[in-house]
Amino acid sequence: MAVPVQPVEAEAAAAAAAEVMAATAIAQEAEAVLVAVRDQLQVIRLIARAARATLGEAGRLLREDIRDAKILAADALAVVPALNDRDPQATLAAAAELVASVFSEAPEVRDLLGTVSDDHDRARNLFADCRPYLGIEEEGETWEAWTSHRSQALLNGYAAEMRLNRAIWEAGQAVRVHRFYQVGSPRRGRRMKEAWKLKEIMRTVMEEVDAVIAAVVHMRYSIAGEIQIVRDAIHAAAL
Repeated sequence: MAVPVQPVEAEAAAAAAAEVMAATAIAQEAEAVLVAVRDQLQVIRLIARAARATLGEAGRLLREDIRDAKILAADALAVVPALNDRDPQATLAAAAELVASVFSEAPEVRDLLGTVSDDHDRARNLFADCRPYLGIEEEGETWEAWTSHRSQALLNGYAAEMRLNRAIWEAGQAVRVHRFYQVGSPRRGRRMKEAWKLKEIMRTVMEEVDAVIAAVVHMRYSIAGEIQIVRDAIHAAAL
């Protein structure tokens, strides 16, 4: 003979089920926020890669100028004068202009990094709120794994922002150097000195942009780890 379920026990079971359902909805929201963060990081990566390609073009212009090459690459950007009209000062100006243009979208990238940081924090708060109702202990393996992924993502986010700021400063320095050398006579020695200084600055900018790209890629990996843990928790709650 089946033992009847007491009303109090039934109410408790219903309340627990409702809590799990509500926690699952919160976890799903956290997952959606993390997916958006991952997508935003992809946008940042694409912008940074485009900047890196432009810097490579500017570096090629400087190498052409330093070696007194006779022919510009066929795919040189529109700001580069045509070969017949080309003069050394114009080439240096074009290189400096390319470096300056690289970070025309810097405010957008900074805003995106800020949004990524805010959304990442929001996802953490959401998952922390629903964690107890999904059976995830604060000192348990699942929470520690998720926290580890989050910590790595934070470190790479800080690195991306720091290296981006350095790259922007160096790009501004290239423009300042170019303007400085516009004062005075356009002697070849002076022009060559400017070209070498711009080349050194450009190398630093490219290194910083490469570091931004690497940090963003690593951050996306960490975010993917967070997403998977949240998805596993949602799946486990549904069993």
